[in-house]
Amino acid sequence: MARGSNRAYSRVGPVAKVSALASLLSVSETDLREMSSNVPELRLPGKVLTKKDGTPRPTHDAHPPLKRVHEQIKNRLLKQVFYPPYLLGGIADPVTTRDYARHAAVHAGRAVVVSEDIKNFFPSVTTEVVHGIWQRFFNFHPDVAFLLTQLTTYDGMLPQGWKTSGYLANLALWDREPDFVEQVGALGLAYTRFMDDVAVSSPVPLNNEQLQKIVSGIYGMLAARGFAPKRAKHKIETGRSRMEVTGLNVNAATPSMPRQRRDQIRAQVFQCERAYRFDAKSEEYQARWRSASGNVGTMKRFNPGEAKKLRARLNAIRPR
Repeated sequence: MARGSNRAYSRVGPVAKVSALASLLSVSETDLREMSSNVPELRLPGKVLTKKDGTPRPTHDAHPPLKRVHEQIKNRLLKQVFYPPYLLGGIADPVTTRDYARHAAVHAGRAVVVSEDIKNFFPSVTTEVVHGIWQRFFNFHPDVAFLLTQLTTYDGMLPQGWKTSGYLANLALWDREPDFVEQVGALGLAYTRFMDDVAVSSPVPLNNEQLQKIVSGIYGMLAARGFAPKRAKHKIETGRSRMEVTGLNVNAATPSMPRQRRDQIRAQVFQCERAYRFDAKSEEYQARWRSASGNVGTMKRFNPGEAKKLRARLNAIRPR
């Protein structure tokens, strides 16, 4: 299958026995079976992230034995998959950058952007969905698929934070997404997904009937896998107002950082300048400066002129 395909495919052949899987992952079959039966004991809580709405998002970690197996599964199975170019999150790609900026760039300068968000995405990627990936997408024997499902899920779902989870999340719609992508592509529309963020855009204005077909198509694709859209995140935007994809303005030909976010970063630099006068050596100031520096570095990708001025100000107040 050519690399320009809309369909993901695995470069790994079918695995018919658990012993063959163990050999492929460089671990003994006994250890592999034991770990698969004791995932709850090998799981650890990860960092608690904060969603855009301010609510907490718990993540997951794992004890070293399970983490090492996850690394092997990622490198020897999941990274041996061709992921279509419309999948733009959680994939290490040495050829093309796949991140939120690329997700926005595909839709920059378009006439209409339709955005949808998958509700509770990682918890909605259930054990059944993951088992289907291992058995039907990879074409592994049911025993192998079952064991891999045990190793890569926790409490009936895909744990956000595990090394394998981002790749499996990208494959969650492996047998549904390509058809929809082909349908909208035939109409001259662009489609991308950044994990739980779906965007479709058009170079020309669309009428209400056309927009409704796009939205219905997205909802149908999600429902087929048991996913639901987050209705509060549903957006249909046109060039007559501000258009946004993954927090970036996309009205112009290239994405830019919204003014509100740029104002926040300027205020952060100003606060560093004030704090510098009183204590430029404390750990608190160093952490504040590093945070501001990182945000200015992000701004440089989208608003380089403004970032250059802020960088000069930060260089003048480096921690002592």
